[in-house]
Amino acid sequence: MRLSNLGKRLLFVLWSVPLGWWLINSTLTVLPKSVAIVYPAQVAIIAIILIACFEYTRMLGIFYPRNAFWLGYIWLGAYFVLYFDRENIIPSDLSIYTLLMLVALEAFIWGKRNQRKRWVRASLFFSGIAFLSIAGTSLLSLYREPFQSLFIHPDHQMLSQVGIVIVIAAIFMCDSAAYIFGSLFGKTHFSSISPNKTVEGSVAGLTASVLVSGIGWWYLANPSYPPWLGIVLGVFIGVFAQVGDLLVSLMKRYFRVKDASDIIPGHGGILDRFDSVFFTAPVLSLFAYLVSRFFG
Repeated sequence: MRLSNLGKRLLFVLWSVPLGWWLINSTLTVLPKSVAIVYPAQVAIIAIILIACFEYTRMLGIFYPRNAFWLGYIWLGAYFVLYFDRENIIPSDLSIYTLLMLVALEAFIWGKRNQRKRWVRASLFFSGIAFLSIAGTSLLSLYREPFQSLFIHPDHQMLSQVGIVIVIAAIFMCDSAAYIFGSLFGKTHFSSISPNKTVEGSVAGLTASVLVSGIGWWYLANPSYPPWLGIVLGVFIGVFAQVGDLLVSLMKRYFRVKDASDIIPGHGGILDRFDSVFFTAPVLSLFAYLVSRFFG
């Protein structure tokens, strides 16, 4: 069973890396002028978050796709406005978040009036959707300042998108190294939440993320920033990627499900595969802000 899961993870990395590279380097997609000009990678991020929201509502036992998708459509439109609006971002932020809160709460209560303990379930529903919204916004922010300024290297004429490739690679390498090394050499189990997690695997995952981000930062980062920041970035990624994995495992155990969904054959759902990315994205946004603030 372990070797089978290991093979599936390696296969996932093999197809996801070139797919991610294509999304980042794909050309602009032009929608009707009355709508906007959007980037395919950003659209993919929003689609991934929407699917994750849907998976989360299903785990909660909310089998009303109509409600979930209406909420998703409103979220999609709201974040397009937030992402492409260059002025008055704070008023837009407040008004849209207020709208999302009201619609989310109303959709849940209307759809599940006869559900016992509906307020407990509603709080879980709203907190989960709110976190995924924050994760999506953080991922979108990686395409804008201040994260963009971290990976502009004049000698290589690299675009800031290379920074996204580096951090995503560090996240997936952390996950893969933790699983592979833990499966082969792990002996010390450190959490009852996910019995397959080992201390040896966790250390290997942290080491892998530090190596990937450190090397990437050394060669491709803006030279105005100190090289040791690449190691700090790797530590943040290695820690929060594994925390995200553990928390999603805890969530699935609480809901008594094995996988969030079966949308990715052999791998489960979006929440299963991108849990580390979702939990790391807000940290990356904060890291970029602090670096630009104190070293810019």
